[in-house]
Amino acid sequence: MLIKPRLKEIRERLIQMAEMADLMIEHAVKAIIEHNPEYLKVVEELEPKVDQMEVENETLIITTIARFQPEAKYLRILVMDLFVNRDIERIGDHAENIKEQAERILTKPKLKEYVDLPVMTEIVLGMVKDAVKSLENLDTELARDVITRDDRVDALHEQIIREIYTYMVEDPKNIKVGIRLITVSSNLERVADIATNLAEEVIYMKEGKMLRHQELDKDEE
Repeated sequence: MLIKPRLKEIRERLIQMAEMADLMIEHAVKAIIEHNPEYLKVVEELEPKVDQMEVENETLIITTIARFQPEAKYLRILVMDLFVNRDIERIGDHAENIKEQAERILTKPKLKEYVDLPVMTEIVLGMVKDAVKSLENLDTELARDVITRDDRVDALHEQIIREIYTYMVEDPKNIKVGIRLITVSSNLERVADIATNLAEEVIYMKEGKMLRHQELDKDEE
């Protein structure tokens, strides 16, 4: 069937786009952790490429639907590809947001040696990578594993906020940098939410049902 090569092309483009967005997040946070603005150049280079791919992918998906008028199972995949495309572009947006905060954070002395931020970043990047891997292979078991990690990210986000507040209270000079660090953590938490959305979309592609957090919790009881 002629539609299958087109579906494969779309999937490959989405995976390529997701890998770029993941790299943007990695380098944007690394700039903060290592207090080195050189890492931000990768974000600047990839941001317009991700935006361009998002537009091209959307056009490709819509024209595929119009041209092939696919049967229900393929239509479901193509519709979910639209959601995946949008979600990946949002990851790129969050990377850009982190870059903007990093540019300002790096103008000041390093507030502290970061402990929880690298851990949180590693988990978030792993979630994105595995969500993409589950998309590539339509691996619903891996997708469900991605979803379970979201609570750990939420806990680390709350822990980072509490610690940063302590530094802000001790010295008002830390307030501006502290607020920017909290914003970085908030953006990472949202990327984890997007990775969770991607995983849920993979489950819907494969099984035809949209899994929500509460449904996963019930399944694990």
